[in-house]
Amino acid sequence: MSGSQGIPFAERKALLATRAELDRARVMLRMHEIRSIIVPATDDDRVAQLRPAAAMLVGLAGSFAGRARVVRWLRIASLALAAVRIARDWRGRSPRGEK
Repeated sequence: MSGSQGIPFAERKALLATRAELDRARVMLRMHEIRSIIVPATDDDRVAQLRPAAAMLVGLAGSFAGRARVVRWLRIASLALAAVRIARDWRGRSPRGEK
C-alpha cells in the first residue's frame, strides 16, 4: 500500500479488513452472475416471474368477462388440476404400497 507510513496500524488493519470484505462481495457477485448465466432458472424463479403476469391476465379477464364468471372458471380449473395431481399420484404408486 502506498502512503501507508502515515496511517496508524489499527487504521491500516481496519482498511485491509474492509478491502478484503469488499473483494469477497465482488467475488460472490461474479459467481452469482456466472451461475445465473450457466444454470437455467429454477421453477421457483419462473413462478416468481410469471405471477404478476398471471395476476394481470386474471384482472383483464375479470374486467372483460365479469368477475363471477372468471371466479367460477378459476374454481373449476383449480379443481381439475387437483384431480390431475391426485390421478398422477395414484398412477405412480404400486398396488397395496408394494415396490
